[in-house]
Amino acid sequence: MAERSNQNWEQRIVDSRGPKFRLDVNNPQMGSDGTNVYLMYAVTDNKVKQFSSLSESGTYRLHNEKSIEIVAGSKNSGTDTSISISSLEGDITISVAGNGQVKIKGGSIIVQADEDIDLKAGRNITLNAAQRILLKATKVDAKGLLGNLISKTSGTFLQRIFKPTYVGADYLSNPPSGDKFLSKPAVGGIGDDPNVVKNMNN
Repeated sequence: MAERSNQNWEQRIVDSRGPKFRLDVNNPQMGSDGTNVYLMYAVTDNKVKQFSSLSESGTYRLHNEKSIEIVAGSKNSGTDTSISISSLEGDITISVAGNGQVKIKGGSIIVQADEDIDLKAGRNITLNAAQRILLKATKVDAKGLLGNLISKTSGTFLQRIFKPTYVGADYLSNPPSGDKFLSKPAVGGIGDDPNVVKNMNN
């Protein structure tokens, strides 16, 4: 980024409290989003750096090369709000780089939205409850190829294939004993066999 030609170095104040802590005010050098109103910098004996800054764009930054711990509420009651994070306009984004995890723990967790809640996973979503899982809505849909939920609602993969034909779902779920085409007395779960789906796609 090109530096401004009319930099005012006279307004800059640097308060250095030894080699490990420094306060830099009105540095005229340009950063990624303008000059800094102030920058507070500290470094440990092991060269672990931390800084906080406010830029002229209004962006406040807090960077630390190791961990950040925020603790509150040791003298609050159980009904008090100890930590409140609010965004009046715009998003709140929590990101983990690498192979880390985002963990939220509590006695009870409430996720509430005025409109939509979307859960997306690149692999699996697991819901595990010690007592009950309740789905309550005006309309509840389940879509998929395999699984006992699909088998009990939309029908097995085999039942959905034969749905436009004259072969009834009752026959597929419980065929007569000794049927020469269906070797098992009941094939209600045949749609759950991944080999069936694999062979049908080949």
